[in-house]
Amino acid sequence: RLGNPKQLEVGDPVMAVGAPFGFEQTATQGIVSAKGRSLPGDSVVPFIQTDAAVNPGNSGGPLFDGSGAVVGINAQIYSQSGGYQGLAFAIPIDVALKVKDQIVATGKASHGRLGVTVQDVNQSLAESFGMKRPDGALVASVARNSAAAKAGLKPGDVITEVNGEPIVRSGSLSSLIGMASPGDKV
Repeated sequence: RLGNPKQLEVGDPVMAVGAPFGFEQTATQGIVSAKGRSLPGDSVVPFIQTDAAVNPGNSGGPLFDGSGAVVGINAQIYSQSGGYQGLAFAIPIDVALKVKDQIVATGKASHGRLGVTVQDVNQSLAESFGMKRPDGALVASVARNSAAAKAGLKPGDVITEVNGEPIVRSGSLSSLIGMASPGDKV
């Protein structure tokens, strides 16, 4: 049964199943450590970060929520030794299904691109902009001839939501835009 990764909260229990080091049907338990995590070189996927013990061989296995629904696909770990060090990342199941549908329909996956570089809004920036909370993505630069430039975005603008979905940290902007298809209006 498929679950809804958007309903996951930091601290919720999760279970990862896979075949670490060839030991099939291994289950490990942990909690959701973070949501919407952007990793270097892959800003489109809003990874679910967990502390469930995931090792080489777990990739491709399911990540279950506390009710037993699949909410993600174990994708990678952060490790300096090659083994588990407390940082595992799963692709949210809704993202994986969207990519699967694109590949089946067109033979490839494509993602929207806004054409901005952004940074988090900290408390002092929020105060200087007259914002109540330090949420959003502060536009640092806009690529020439990009969708952002055509829409009139400028450095210094703060993006606070995309299609009604709030932007709390700047990293969630690229994930939300990346889930749109090229040419979509958001």
